[in-house]
Amino acid sequence: MLRLIAVALVLVPAVALAQDIPPAAAKDMWCGTAFMLMTRDAPADATTGKIASAKVYAEGADMLIQRALPIYLEAGFTDAALASYREKLEASIDRIVNGAGPTSDEAAYSFQDCSALIGQ
Repeated sequence: MLRLIAVALVLVPAVALAQDIPPAAAKDMWCGTAFMLMTRDAPADATTGKIASAKVYAEGADMLIQRALPIYLEAGFTDAALASYREKLEASIDRIVNGAGPTSDEAAYSFQDCSALIGQ
């Protein structure tokens, strides 16, 4: 019984370490989320040119997030933990991108850094 407890205590930190996310996947998730928030609601007076431009970033957001999701899951995130992480990340980035409330958060990546990921 004591051995079982000792093994469990040794494995608990291993599970936490299993959630180490490669920097490229973290950047994909951050930038994808930022682009998603930037393009989610088009202004009523947006021109067709601006809508077309936003579509490139909306599609890029989807591509980046879809590229990052399996890496997060492979790193040990459960579906519920990933959903919670994404919700917190979205709230943090929304404060940065859209000025939604007070923030002490700083952008993890520049617009140029993120744009380069989608070839813009």
